[in-house]
Amino acid sequence: MRLIDLVEERDYLVEKWLLKKIPELTTYQKQRICDDEIIRFAPFQFMKRTKKTKNIIMRFSIIFMLPVLFILVLLLPFNYFITGTWGYPSLKWYGKWTNACGL
Repeated sequence: MRLIDLVEERDYLVEKWLLKKIPELTTYQKQRICDDEIIRFAPFQFMKRTKKTKNIIMRFSIIFMLPVLFILVLLLPFNYFITGTWGYPSLKWYGKWTNACGL
């Protein structure tokens, strides 16, 4: 299991799951979980596993990944002179692309 395959779960779904999986809870405990929003203010993040679909076309696009990375590295100094930041903070499509390729 990779951390990329995990997504944060909604609080109300965690609450429903908790109430369903622990039948020994008293009515007071169930009411306290719901009314005091214990799950919402807990210092934990509840995650669920997502199912990834493998797309063969995205897998074939991995051929272009190395040239695109090389171009991005070459353009990095020009980006620094224009924006004043080293790196590409608004480059979200590359991360999504690598995740879709399975890297």
